[in-house]
Amino acid sequence: MKKSLQLFYSFLKKPQPLKFSHNRKELVKDFFSILLLNFCFAILLLSVLSCFAHFNLVNVYEGPNFLNEYGIIGTFIFVCIFAPISEELVFRWHLKDINGTIYFVSLSIAIIIVSYLSNSWIKFAVVTIALLAAANVISSIRTKNRFLSIRIWKKAYPYLFYFTALIFGLVHLSNYKDLSITDPSFVFYIGSQAFGALGLGYIRIKNGLIYAILLHALYNFICFSILAIVH
Repeated sequence: MKKSLQLFYSFLKKPQPLKFSHNRKELVKDFFSILLLNFCFAILLLSVLSCFAHFNLVNVYEGPNFLNEYGIIGTFIFVCIFAPISEELVFRWHLKDINGTIYFVSLSIAIIIVSYLSNSWIKFAVVTIALLAAANVISSIRTKNRFLSIRIWKKAYPYLFYFTALIFGLVHLSNYKDLSITDPSFVFYIGSQAFGALGLGYIRIKNGLIYAILLHALYNFICFSILAIVH
């Protein structure tokens, strides 16, 4: 476990699109080390948030209550199956594909811009321009020096990796009613998701998308089980 965490820490210092590892023993160690690390961080963050909330140092926001809304079976399907598969496809698939990366960055920027707009036609135009811009960049890469493009991609990869984790965290702002980035306490509410995205990204890059989905599903299943028992 110690070695797995050391390798993860080394990766975080300079993320790179690693070659796939076929070492099953190492995979199991990495998988459960990242899982435990994510839970430890989440518990630490929740403890700090609870302490701050007790002394009225942060605002308290209402989180999602899927059990009341969808029931146990519906919540299980949504949280443990649908969310891990869809979120990993959207937020981690592109980490090994330069074309997917271009589309992800373009659409992420477009969605951030759109979130500040009210006119539907302007929103549509922004997203359309983002897609066309991404397609144009990909077309240029294919007709020009692809090796140079890959070199640039690798140099920019650390920024891409952390950008992906940040966007993943920010998306979860919608889980809390009235919470936005204008309130500094948002860090405590989405910090565990952003941090968890780092481990999920690492597993996806090193071992493949399916293992990132499984890790995400297992983490959610444990959280779901605890909430179901308490509920």
